[in-house]
Amino acid sequence: MIPETANFLLQEELKLVPVEQIVLNPYQPRRIFKPEDLEELAQSIRSVGLIHPPLVRPLPDSALYELVSGERRFRAAQLAGLTAIPVFVRKTNHSTSAEAALIENIQRVDLNALEIAKALRQLMSEFNLNQETIASRLGKKRSTIANYLRLLTLPPVIQESVSKELITMGHAKAILSLEEEEKQLLLHELILRDDLSVREAEKGAARIAEKAVKQKLSYAPRNFYLEQLAAQLREQLGTKVSIQAKGKRGRITLDYYGYDDLDRLLALIGVNQKE
Repeated sequence: MIPETANFLLQEELKLVPVEQIVLNPYQPRRIFKPEDLEELAQSIRSVGLIHPPLVRPLPDSALYELVSGERRFRAAQLAGLTAIPVFVRKTNHSTSAEAALIENIQRVDLNALEIAKALRQLMSEFNLNQETIASRLGKKRSTIANYLRLLTLPPVIQESVSKELITMGHAKAILSLEEEEKQLLLHELILRDDLSVREAEKGAARIAEKAVKQKLSYAPRNFYLEQLAAQLREQLGTKVSIQAKGKRGRITLDYYGYDDLDRLLALIGVNQKE
């Protein structure tokens, strides 16, 4: 089956455009650009020029162009002092451009794991794409998409470590094997303090889990039905979800990690804050 995005891939034109007429794309998933990397690329551009032109789309009723992909190259070209750069111009609408920007940058740019996770969540929430569809368009397994999204259920301090690349995706998966936040934070601290490898982190997670089991004074029977519901909600909402039952009554708890994340969750569950 040909992807829906294939229709616009052929409509590209190489053109020289003044940098002042190019605006950034709000759907660019990368948020951190290291100055030293930009300067290195800028020096290369000064020497041999911009070899791989960024991709842009013309904004309607305007002389401006919006970046679809290639923001790092665009920033480096500005740093190199270029006043005009070659770009590929693709005629697409806003929705198509936004979706393409996310998908193409996930594929082409060296994003950190948390940036990828946030971009995937944005694809799901804003463009109504499920994990299967995203996996197909990116050429990845659905389980890989799910693993990235699970990063967004981690405590903020651990997410920050992933974002700053203080810990790897493998470390994060080891931490996620522990259900309770207190134990996740403990393993996170051990990884940073002792510079644990992924394999050592996995062993640390097993020891923490084993110790927790031995210290339990009583055993609470598991409600597999509620656990399955909580897992489905976590996947759908992209955040940590817990369901606690007491008889026929209970409580559903959703975690959020900032006001933007709260607004996203409210929108997903149909709460209109403007009313």
